[in-house]
Amino acid sequence: MLVFYAINRIMIRPIRTMTRSMLEFAEAPDDPARIIRPDAREDEIGVAERELAAMQSQLQRTLGEQKHLADLGLAVSKINHDMRNMLAAAQLMSDRLAKVMDPTAQRVAPRLVRALDRAVSYSNGVLSYGRTQEAPPARRRLRLRQLVDEVNELLGIDPDAGIEFVNAVEPDFEIDADSEQLFRVLSNLSRNAIQAMSGEQEGTLVRRLSVHADRTGTICRILVEDTGPGLPPKAREHLFTAFRGSARSGGTGLGLAIAHELVRAHGGTLELMESRGGRTVFSITIPDQPVDLDAARDALRRPA
Repeated sequence: MLVFYAINRIMIRPIRTMTRSMLEFAEAPDDPARIIRPDAREDEIGVAERELAAMQSQLQRTLGEQKHLADLGLAVSKINHDMRNMLAAAQLMSDRLAKVMDPTAQRVAPRLVRALDRAVSYSNGVLSYGRTQEAPPARRRLRLRQLVDEVNELLGIDPDAGIEFVNAVEPDFEIDADSEQLFRVLSNLSRNAIQAMSGEQEGTLVRRLSVHADRTGTICRILVEDTGPGLPPKAREHLFTAFRGSARSGGTGLGLAIAHELVRAHGGTLELMESRGGRTVFSITIPDQPVDLDAARDALRRPA
């Protein structure tokens, strides 16, 4: 019994402790509490415990660095995605400028087109990976109809494409949101719809993109509806996942992932309400900012 007790205390128990530490560390390698605390032993088991602790610490630092690089990767991807959309719109405008008969425009347009082609090509090659958080929304009261008109202008829809853009938002409709972030949400949803409808060649098809809005109490809802072919099952399965939720070959799926994150930052939701051939509807729901009652009372007490 004494021999068994000695062997159990000196060898078996420390080995079990190291085994348990390795298994727990594997479950959550980012948790510092999972790193083994070595005993002050000078034998082989003490050396093994210290080496295991050093290896776990090094692995944890490496994983932290990899996560930081991944964060930076998606930050670059998000910026690049929206910049690429803006460059594409500028490219369409430059193509129209090249057809203007003014001598100055004829001289400048070819260089502008080449510069934009290079910028778009570079932008397409920069897409990377990772994840990051957007800045908190700077919310103000906005006239939504004017914002939707700006989205339409940036899309630069080719008149020969047969795609109709309908801004059905009431002129006096107001929403409490960050103008730049909401612009990006509507731009990404609209561009996806335009790309889906542009891929259809049949001339008799109705190609229409509509934006509607309504309010119930303090909740605003925006509906982005198109008459395109609908989302394929794979895209619906990973709808708001970057690099997996794209509806077209070669797409990144970042547009919907960015839109989803921006809407959530407003305390709202972005949902696919319907998707079938001839009708796809996305719903954006954004609540007004909650009122701080104490601050409101203080403001009412102040003299005018």
